[in-house]
Amino acid sequence: MIDQSQIIELEQVASNAWVAEEIERLGGWFLRANGGVTRRANSVLPLGPPPPPLEESIEKAISFYRERGLKPRFQMTETSKPIELDRDLSELGFLVGLQVEVHTAAINHLIQKDTPIDVMTSNDISDGWMSVYSEASGYDSSTMETRKNLMKRTSLPKAFALAKIDRELAGVGFGVVEGKWLGLFNIASHPSFRGRGVALSVNTALAKWAHQIGARSAYLQVESENIPAQKLYDKLGFQHLYTYWYRKLD
Repeated sequence: MIDQSQIIELEQVASNAWVAEEIERLGGWFLRANGGVTRRANSVLPLGPPPPPLEESIEKAISFYRERGLKPRFQMTETSKPIELDRDLSELGFLVGLQVEVHTAAINHLIQKDTPIDVMTSNDISDGWMSVYSEASGYDSSTMETRKNLMKRTSLPKAFALAKIDRELAGVGFGVVEGKWLGLFNIASHPSFRGRGVALSVNTALAKWAHQIGARSAYLQVESENIPAQKLYDKLGFQHLYTYWYRKLD
């Protein structure tokens, strides 16, 4: 049986690591908007109950997104409040979209991995980091700029990891620490260096950095359909904790 308080804690911690440009409170709901870039930063996070009646709060959330030219979207878990929210959104025409699995691992386990690749960590984002991430992800320049601002916005301790193979930039990752938790984001290998242990090395380097400042557990989010990433994280010792899903009104 999953501990529901841990889901709520991790949803809050992950939101603090990936901070939208605009956040409005509606009772226990967080309405997040970020120019449409990333679902997480452009969705309602319903951690606690909103002001009653529920129908009115849903309408306010819909208006919040429509006023900004965005599709209304909720990031849902089995702990979303109130408990009837998922059913009510479904009845209002909100369809289930992307499903994402949250995996966790003990940092003591991660830092023991052998990594053959050099990885540097820095608390600021470099042009080299951005160029590898751009090549690996295929995002256009305006999306890259918005994502860069997202990563820079959190005030929590953060690190940008950059891997090199034969002096060539090979991969990147982004880590954020809050309390005992290390969040791992944007782990990506340059297309020329895939299959050479880059992601393993980047994850391990971020775990070592986080361990030094007191983190004890790591979490990451991986799309349910991304089987190669799930296999990698299984190998690293990550275990599935819970799944979240989006409900979107087209």
